[in-house]
Amino acid sequence: MSHPAGRWNIDPAGVSTVVGKTGDIAKGLQDQVTAYGTHLQSAAKDAGTISKGGSGDYGGKDGMGLVALALSNFAEATKGQLEFMAERSGKSLTGAVDATKDYLNGDLEMAAQAQSNALKDTTPPPVALPPAGGKK
Repeated sequence: MSHPAGRWNIDPAGVSTVVGKTGDIAKGLQDQVTAYGTHLQSAAKDAGTISKGGSGDYGGKDGMGLVALALSNFAEATKGQLEFMAERSGKSLTGAVDATKDYLNGDLEMAAQAQSNALKDTTPPPVALPPAGGKK
């Protein structure tokens, strides 16, 4: 999240909480997508045909009736969108985690650089050695 003054202000614990909750929802979405396919197949199977023997004489194929054919076409048409949703969700979560890690690593690198720069700007005081012979 960009700060109005141009600085970043990310709360890693908050990101972790949101990513965890969103991951749970995405997992639930994946389960729903799987169930979606199963339910469409079941509906297509149970829809029957117009003809008594189920021969598909009225527009169906492979013994499917019109409703089953429509459901099959619908499933095929929406398959890519569902796969995209799942893929995009996963990549978004991974991106949030990776960005937060990079943010934290950047903070550590900046702190190390600041310490290094602070040490470069200091000259150690001269060492006062006792006079030769051990007496001051």
